Amino acid sequence: MAERTFLITGGTGFLGGAVTVAALRAGFGAQLRLLVRKSPEGTPAMRLFNNLRRLGATERELGSLGQDFMLEADLGDEGAFARHPLLKPVERVIHAAALPTFSNNPFIRRINVEGTLALARALNPNRLERFLFVGTAMAVGPSRTRGSVIEESTELGSDEDHLVPYTASKAEAERRLREELPNLPLVIARPSIVVGHTELGVAPSQSIFWVFLVGHMLGAFTCDLTDSIDVVPADWCAEALLRLATQDLLEHDLYHISAGKHSSVTIEALDEVLAHARQVAPMAANYRKIGTAEIAQVLPKMREIVPGANRRLLLRALQLYGGFAELNYVFDNSRLQAEGLAASPPFTSYLSRCVETARGIAIADQMKWDFK
Repeated sequence: MAERTFLITGGTGFLGGAVTVAALRAGFGAQLRLLVRKSPEGTPAMRLFNNLRRLGATERELGSLGQDFMLEADLGDEGAFARHPLLKPVERVIHAAALPTFSNNPFIRRINVEGTLALARALNPNRLERFLFVGTAMAVGPSRTRGSVIEESTELGSDEDHLVPYTASKAEAERRLREELPNLPLVIARPSIVVGHTELGVAPSQSIFWVFLVGHMLGAFTCDLTDSIDVVPADWCAEALLRLATQDLLEHDLYHISAGKHSSVTIEALDEVLAHARQVAPMAANYRKIGTAEIAQVLPKMREIVPGANRRLLLRALQLYGGFAELNYVFDNSRLQAEGLAASPPFTSYLSRCVETARGIAIADQMKWDFK
């Protein structure tokens, strides 16, 4: 992407941070603009750099950023982008920033929908070449047949169809970008389940990983052992997003960033690797498939294995994730493979690293990544 000005949002988050590190390593440092909001948790630069270091960025890579790389603005403030001087030269965007929570946070729509539209409207149409919107593969909603291979289609789930407000907000943002900004050079990227990092495990973020641990310790969940799960690591996902943002010509305007049929793995395969990494017996012989309504019945055991967790929050969380797990979806990624990207590493190939890096972190603390 020779000498193009390139905006990345979400650099203080897990996936957006991984994309930023990938861009720095690819030599784009001097061309980057990074959107970071103000926060009482520290200065924007401090929060950004600490997160990028956590995701493996070196001081040399951080030092490659140009003088005017920081764009301080908040997606929750729709007026923050109007006539912002650092947006004028932007030619390509990876919009990875969002409020990624499975709670009913009242700011979800303001940030994930209205903030996204405000940013897109503020960009210079005479300069902008591509707006890569990072949505979610579950924007399709849960109404497809169980065990489906979900094709790459613009069809979205209805608002009332979604299991959580987060996926509904991503679907709404995607739909409104298409309808309200028809001239926007939009490309949609829909990651499946992003868990961990192939080298760093879950040290940068324990998001979603704790669910696999809890399910394994319970020996019960809402899927069959033969079901497949479509999980990708953040660093591979980041490379895919960078490719879609920087490649001059793309065949399509919508892509799944997923494990797909090639790299999705069965629950049985996960059980074997988890058991070995945790140094326990596999759960397969005693595994029990339960419905989401039955999760409450294992609450006494959950209290034993997740001390310190809020009981109602834990139950609600497992019911939500159980709802996703019982769908048994795999997301077709043939379009991404046709663009020349190597297949995702299967979750089993770096699962032991995730277990190792999660040791010593209470599950109650791991849960905080997903319920903000």
